[in-house]
Amino acid sequence: MNRLVRSVAFLAVLLAPLGFGRLAGQGVTTAAVTGRITDEAGAAVPQVELTLILATTGERRVTRSREDGMYSFENVTVGSSYTLSARAIGFEPKVSDQFALALGQRFTLDLTLKRSAVELAAVVVSTNADPLRSASRTGAQTLVSDSAVRRLPTLNRAFTDFVSTSPQVVRTPGGGNSINGQNDRFNNVQIDGGSNNDLFNLGATNGVPGGSVNARPLSLESVREFQIQIAPFDVRQGQFTGGLVNAVTKSGTNDVHGSAFGYMQNQNFVGKDTAGIRVPVADYQQQQYGFSLGGPIVKDKLHFFVSGDFRHDVRPFATAIQCSGACTPADTAGIGITGA
Repeated sequence: MNRLVRSVAFLAVLLAPLGFGRLAGQGVTTAAVTGRITDEAGAAVPQVELTLILATTGERRVTRSREDGMYSFENVTVGSSYTLSARAIGFEPKVSDQFALALGQRFTLDLTLKRSAVELAAVVVSTNADPLRSASRTGAQTLVSDSAVRRLPTLNRAFTDFVSTSPQVVRTPGGGNSINGQNDRFNNVQIDGGSNNDLFNLGATNGVPGGSVNARPLSLESVREFQIQIAPFDVRQGQFTGGLVNAVTKSGTNDVHGSAFGYMQNQNFVGKDTAGIRVPVADYQQQQYGFSLGGPIVKDKLHFFVSGDFRHDVRPFATAIQCSGACTPADTAGIGITGA
């Protein structure tokens, strides 16, 4: 009996990584690189050894071109400093210029190799990328890059605030995001391929868990980039009738980097309304602060990244009581809202 139990436990340990691999593969969290390798005459060059390298982390991927000269790298990590090198017998080695891969992008990169037995003048290869004709673009979408996340202003430091940068998104009075004219409950928010939705409809805004208390699904410091997709014709995307917010998080690199922030709001920062009248506001205080830190553990092999986001919010309870006439400071003392 003990031998049977040990055998079952051993099989469970062996099969566990397979199950986790399938779970991690849900959704689109990567990019791809494809292209064709040819010689000077335009003929396909098979069996070329191709190495894709991400300079910031040292990540390497190796493959060979097929008989028709085509090659492909699938499930590639999103990054901004990739190079592709090609080596083949009878040809000079070649290394491409640095290029970036965005979330969900299928980047096309063709290389032309020179035969090593013949000396030729330098060959200049120039290409023009047209995102509207990209094979990976299957519907209306907006990409918010890592630089945009750093530069765009935000009041609450919530990455869902940047969803409104898409022209198909309308901000609802309740603070949600209506995509393609649908209720925000019909959207699907994914983080690293996993859904992060308010399944029980308990939150007041945004359609994410903890929305009723202004909780954040993750710190803005840990967001690398994300997409807002309206109607992708991709079998890997689904579970929404409004729009898809697809985000990926940061990872460590070979360089140590970090950040820190702190913000504070209170009643002293509240000015006049649109009519030029200063409306009395009850005392409140909101503080938000956090940090991020990433770097190498083993260079080119193992990295770390951590972030924290803390929020302290003190404000009076809201009330439905309204003044019969013009409100005075005495009427609104200790009341969270005022009215007339």
